[in-house]
Amino acid sequence: MAELIGRYEVIRQLGEGGMAVVYLALDPAMKRQVAIKVLPRQFTHDSQFRARFSREAQVIASLEHSAIVPVYDFGESDEQPYIVMRYMPGGSLADRMAQGPLSAAEIASLFTRLAGALDIAHKHGIVHRDLKPANILFDQQGEPYLSDFGI
Repeated sequence: MAELIGRYEVIRQLGEGGMAVVYLALDPAMKRQVAIKVLPRQFTHDSQFRARFSREAQVIASLEHSAIVPVYDFGESDEQPYIVMRYMPGGSLADRMAQGPLSAAEIASLFTRLAGALDIAHKHGIVHRDLKPANILFDQQGEPYLSDFGI
């Protein structure tokens, strides 16, 4: 039987950072793949980490922009908080940069799209504290999105 996080069926781990582990999972209710960001067990009893994690979910969910990875759900499973987001199967900008330099046209398109998302965040008093190639993700059509605001 597959591991569950809430109602979500874990498929595999996608990545791990200092503050969270991210899994690819299936949402059986919506019949779609999602990314689930989970607060690691070592932080689950630390009220400061739990508050930051919860605040990140609320802040990102409040931002409405076509270039910000949408949050679908927030919850807790077995005392571990989690955030459910749209799965971005196109990899990261870091992955693309590892394949070679981007063209000037690709860079201009990327910055034009992401600048609007940053502008919306700034208008809401939110600063992306971890803007780097690994936190710019691409959907299946190759459109870039901001993720992991580092709140």
